[in-house]
Amino acid sequence: MVIMHINSIPSINNKPVLRGRLKGDKLRKLAGLLDMLYTPAELAMAIGFTRRQVYRAYLPLGCPCVRDETDHVFINGHAFRDWYKETYKKLKLKENEVYCLSCKNIVPLINPAKMQSGNYQYWSADCPDCGKRISKAITNRRGNDPQA
Repeated sequence: MVIMHINSIPSINNKPVLRGRLKGDKLRKLAGLLDMLYTPAELAMAIGFTRRQVYRAYLPLGCPCVRDETDHVFINGHAFRDWYKETYKKLKLKENEVYCLSCKNIVPLINPAKMQSGNYQYWSADCPDCGKRISKAITNRRGNDPQA
């Protein structure tokens, strides 16, 4: 007898999910997952991370999984790929928002000063949460608008 168990996604209040984010080759390997049930160890080996990452990062965030009567976890490859793309999607910041690298929050840009270094123009201000210096690009090296 197989018991379906799908975790619920916790509320994430304006804070991007960072734990478990994949980069580069590991992110490309998501496309190769098959429509079959993987154990956490098999899923980790197929993508290239550790089994512990499944238990510490993905299951608490609501990764769709199936548990059997002995409480073993099985994860469908296509369901994991779709869930990952929805959970870790790229965020578009609004015109007056900036990402603080110190406190890892999206914060409003308050009283910015326009700065320039060569051809690079940017807004500079203090983070309202942690007080560290934050900046947001206005134009890049080629003179193009990075928000476009």
